[in-house]
Amino acid sequence: MFELKTPSHYVTEYGGDYDCTGHIGPLGEEWGMYSFNMPSYDLWNAMAAELHAKGWNDEEIKDFLQSKQTRWMMDGKLGEELRKLGKKYAKHAIKLSEWEY
Repeated sequence: MFELKTPSHYVTEYGGDYDCTGHIGPLGEEWGMYSFNMPSYDLWNAMAAELHAKGWNDEEIKDFLQSKQTRWMMDGKLGEELRKLGKKYAKHAIKLSEWEY
């Protein structure tokens, strides 16, 4: 029988960083999360709202959100900042042993 390896198995066997991106996802996935999409909705909506406040119209905002520039942002500083934020809140969860809502 095929045994699906967990991210911990890969770290133990091959080293490197823990990576569960192949397991997590919306409800129905192996590690389905109720709030999986929420961070991306919050991030991109906040960015779009700020662009609108600075005078961008809907078409300009749509073009930006669908552009490769957003991918480049995620590959660069924005992705780095989001990973740092994830680590910060993991430490917070460990310290409190439960999430604060």
